[in-house]
Formats: sequence, structure tokens, C-alpha cells
Amino acid sequence: MPRIVDSTKRRAEITDAAIRILARGGPSALTLRSLAEELNGSITLVTHFFANRAGLFEAIVDDYIACYDSELAELERGLPPLPTLRKFLTWLIPTDERDRGREASRIALNSMRGDKSIDHFFEAMDRRIRELIAAHLGPLMDPKDIPAAVDFLRACTNGITLSSVEHPDLWTTARQLAVVDTAINALPLHDAGRSQRGTSALGT
Repeated sequence: MPRIVDSTKRRAEITDAAIRILARGGPSALTLRSLAEELNGSITLVTHFFANRAGLFEAIVDDYIACYDSELAELERGLPPLPTLRKFLTWLIPTDERDRGREASRIALNSMRGDKSIDHFFEAMDRRIRELIAAHLGPLMDPKDIPAAVDFLRACTNGITLSSVEHPDLWTTARQLAVVDTAINALPLHDAGRSQRGTSALGT
């Protein structure tokens, strides 16, 4: 009797393996053969789902974004707007080894900018993150202030991420969270947003 394969689960296993390879060896290390070896299977195991690298990178984008939406819905359930913003910004930065590995793989792709599939990856990810930042700021700020605040918070979280990947021993979780809180405190929140400031609002 043929074995039933959960295609959604298998695709997720392949994209997770691809992210691990990118984190360890950069873009040049990711081939269909190295991916098959990582999965302890044959190349056909990979090509059954992804005919080429372009399709694989599109799937990695989809995987990241799907994780964003599902994880955030669970993390933020029931929180008021300001703690929700802090939870979101904390989620964006690599506070543990798994997160650093995923971010290292993303950073490694920068060397391949100019490739259509890689450019799509960065454009789609940046667009989605900016949309999420803006959505989290909506209840807290005047609309005219949101575009600059999105740029500010995107730059802050990118900087924290890069620093943490390059110097994990120096950029402890506590240090990363201190920068997040400093960034939040610098935002021009309207009266309703400012009323939520304080230890109880910004605490984890």
C-alpha cells in the first residue's frame, strides 16, 4: 500500500532544511543536491516539490510570511496596542539561537542580490514587515507620523538583527530588549498611546 505523504508538511521540511543550509554556508551552499542530503533523501524528493532554485526561494518567502501571520496571531492575542507593539518588535529580532540561524540565512542572501528570485525574496519580506509595523502603529500614532516611524523601527530592528548575528555574545537578549524599549519611548505617540507607557505596559 503506497505511503501517504502530507505535501504541506513535506514542503515545510524542505524550506526549513534550505534555511539551515543558508545559515551554515551561505547561498553557494544551497543546491538541490545539498538540500537532498540535508533531508537524507534523493534529489527527486526535492524536485517533486520544487523544480528549481527560483521556486524554492519563492517557497521560503511564503514560509516566512506564513510563520509571521500565524505566530503573531498567537503571541499577541488579548494584548492592548502598546504591549502588542513591543511583543511584535521583540518577535522581529533574534533573541535565541534558532532565530539567529534564520536571520543569518536571510543576511547571507544579500550576496545574491540581482538574481530575480532573491530580489523578490527581499522585496516581499520588507514589504510585509513594513505593513505589519504600520498596522501595529495605527492605534498609537497620528497617521501623518506613521511613515517615518515605520522607517525608524525597521532600521532599529534591522540593526539589532545584524549586530546579534555578527556578535551574538555581545548582543544578549536583555541588550536587544533595552534598545527596543528605547525605540518605543522615542515614538511620537498620541495621548491614548502615551497613557499606556510604563513598566506594566512594556513588560514581557
